Amino acid sequence: MKLLFLIPLLLSILSQTAFGQTELCIVGTNHEERSYFNSDSVYNILVKMSPHVVLIELDSAFFKDDFLFNLKEYPDLLCTNENIGAEKYQSIHKVDLRPFDMTGRNEYYRNSNYFNNQDKMWTDVLELYKQNELSKKDREDVELILYAQELYNNISFGSAKDLNTDSMVKFLSLREKIIYPKMLSIVENTKKLHKWIDFAKEWKKHWYERNEIMADNIKKIAKEYKNKRIVILVGLEHKPGLLDLLKLDNSTEFTLKEYWTY
Repeated sequence: MKLLFLIPLLLSILSQTAFGQTELCIVGTNHEERSYFNSDSVYNILVKMSPHVVLIELDSAFFKDDFLFNLKEYPDLLCTNENIGAEKYQSIHKVDLRPFDMTGRNEYYRNSNYFNNQDKMWTDVLELYKQNELSKKDREDVELILYAQELYNNISFGSAKDLNTDSMVKFLSLREKIIYPKMLSIVENTKKLHKWIDFAKEWKKHWYERNEIMADNIKKIAKEYKNKRIVILVGLEHKPGLLDLLKLDNSTEFTLKEYWTY
């Protein structure tokens, strides 16, 4: 009779370890609260999945040596859905938290005036587009960028699952392939935009390099947590690139899953 009581326990252990494989689950998120997604959404996903470790889209500088948030030095850390939800889950369930973003990310953005330059470059492109000073091809590329962004902005989401569906990931992958190369092409083809060439190249390069760094960090952490369940909380637009990079790994040491399959 005692053996009968052991069967559910054994099945539970097997399901958690995926028969000896580390489980990686990338959850695409919105950093800011939405009607369909907030910090409770993050917390509830973590409760559903019972991960052994949660990876946060942050630089290691924001953590203390024990991998808890350094709230004393960075009191505004608890301002995103991921950070609030993960911190709440960690405080109750004592799960490990780990950063996986590039080192010095925020410093890089400050030193390069990244977001301000990004906005100014796009404003200059749109101004020339409105004045009909772009070539036919570049005008069409601007319209394609605008259309892709308009589609994205107008998608109606009802839940966290809607953010993470396969069709959404495929759309964002296509959007990425439109925006970054075409913006660089427009800048390079237009003399009045040549002041932006260096930044446009760096802008495109940084997006892909950052995804590569994050994917490498995920794989390194996965090796530290063999046969464990790892949840990766990341801004939705990074999910397609991370999935592609992780799928390129021929290793059989981890498997990729979606959170609603648990």
